[in-house]
Amino acid sequence: MTRKFRFGGRLAAVTVAAATVAATAAFAPAAGAAQSTPATPPIAYVDVSVATVWTSPDSPRPIDAPALTDPVDPEKWLAGMTVDDKRGLTSGNLTQTQVLYGHPVYVLAQKGDWAEVAVPGQATPKNSLGYPGWVPKAQLTSNPGYTAKAAHHPFALVNRAPTTWLYNDPGRRSKALKISVNTRLPELARVGGSVLVDTPDHGKKWLAATDVSVYKSESDIPYPTGADLVNFAKKFIDVPYLWAGRAGFGFDCSGFTSTVYEAYGIAIPRDSGPQATYGGGTKVDRADLQPGDLIFYARNNGTGSIYHVAMYIGDQQMIEAYDAATPVRITPVRFNTDYWGAVRYLTPGH
Repeated sequence: MTRKFRFGGRLAAVTVAAATVAATAAFAPAAGAAQSTPATPPIAYVDVSVATVWTSPDSPRPIDAPALTDPVDPEKWLAGMTVDDKRGLTSGNLTQTQVLYGHPVYVLAQKGDWAEVAVPGQATPKNSLGYPGWVPKAQLTSNPGYTAKAAHHPFALVNRAPTTWLYNDPGRRSKALKISVNTRLPELARVGGSVLVDTPDHGKKWLAATDVSVYKSESDIPYPTGADLVNFAKKFIDVPYLWAGRAGFGFDCSGFTSTVYEAYGIAIPRDSGPQATYGGGTKVDRADLQPGDLIFYARNNGTGSIYHVAMYIGDQQMIEAYDAATPVRITPVRFNTDYWGAVRYLTPGH
């Protein structure tokens, strides 16, 4: 039975262990989230195209209403904000990250219509279970059947364009829901040019086979070259900037870089500072930059806290989600006083 998530206890008819297996099977959770214990919080699934994780239940403004409902309308939300409104998300520290359709979250607490969650797969020093924050309860669901399918079926990974559509029919004539790149849904069958997938709370839907790649596990995703990462990143040129954005509707700087890597099965931390110092990458000299390397900028003439990350693409250029007034762009590398250095995550000869 599918139902909206109830926050009084564990998932009905689903053990925490089974739910955790579902989370680990297709979504590459953060370190510490893979093993279930009696203390593991219950798991719910995101039931909207992209759920924004807020700093607190008091963070949203009236203009943020399109991001709080089920369904959400991320394009309306972005279009309705001025540059100053977008900057207000940053200056007010209103949002933390985003979570895609079908992705599991640990439910840590509740407050009225809100759930405090941790997002597995988005590593952070803030919480070993995953990135923490608050999501409207209406955007979460529990579904034992979906849990089982996520654990035992291959997954269809949306990886050909910033966004695509789920359809109600295999002929793809009736649109159901617009979803983001990097969304992973359990594959059930393939009919002609369409892939049948399960969803958390909307039954079986269809995707164009040309919009996805299907894998049995995260480890089956082919290991990328630097050129692979760069070519994938270029798909997002002109996608809007959104503080805490981590979807094809809008990105912030580290949401962009972590999404590009995650689409190839490589989990790196969610934020720019941890990406530079916490994720296990190797620092590289400016003279040794290679496509796919991440470039970082820090306050206090490059010696203080890291505030920005971009991806090197070759020929002294980089691609970045820069600021609220600037969509994803290619620009010359800024070897200025804020340049902190670069980190390489790709393993030579892998």
